[in-house]
Amino acid sequence: MFGLLAIISLLGIPPVSAEESESPYPFARFVGEWKLKDDRFQQVWDGVTVETLSLPDHRTQCTPVNTDHSVLCMVDAGDFEGHILWAVQEDGRTVSHLSHFGTARLGDGAGILNTDGDLSLTIRFSDEPQGTYRHYTYSWVSADEYRMISRQYDIRGKVTGNWYGGNFVRVRKQDQ
Repeated sequence: MFGLLAIISLLGIPPVSAEESESPYPFARFVGEWKLKDDRFQQVWDGVTVETLSLPDHRTQCTPVNTDHSVLCMVDAGDFEGHILWAVQEDGRTVSHLSHFGTARLGDGAGILNTDGDLSLTIRFSDEPQGTYRHYTYSWVSADEYRMISRQYDIRGKVTGNWYGGNFVRVRKQDQ
C-alpha cells in the first residue's frame, strides 16, 4: 500500500502553458478538474519492475485562492486524499510547493516554470528516507493534457530507479 500512497502524493498538478504565462493569473491553466488518462498510472518501486495501475476514482480539483499568485489543488484518489498549494514569486518562474497527503506525507520544495510552460520541481517528503528527494517534471502534451513523472534520488543525488507517473486530462474547466 505504501507504493500507492507515495505515487498519489502529487497526482493531478499540471504546469502553466507558455500561451497562458502572459495571463495575470499564472495558474489559469491549472484551474478545473483533472483525471488520469485511461485511468492508467505506472510506477517502479524496486528499481526494475514496472507496475501499471488502474485508478478510476482519481480526481484533482484546482481552485484559485485569495491571492493572484497561488492555487490550491484538492486530490481525491479513492481512499487516499490530500492537497497541494503552489505559489509563484513575482518573477513568474519560481514556484514554491507545499503538500499533505494521508496521515504522514508532508512534502515541501521548489521549482522553476520554464518559458515553454513545463514545470520542474524538487520535493522532499516526510515519509521517505532521510536525505532522499524527488524530481518532478510536468510537460504539456496539449491544452488539456499533461505528462507528470517523479524520479527518486538518494542521499548522494543518484537516481534510485524508482519512479512513478502518468498522463492527466482535463475533465472540465472552472471559471476563475
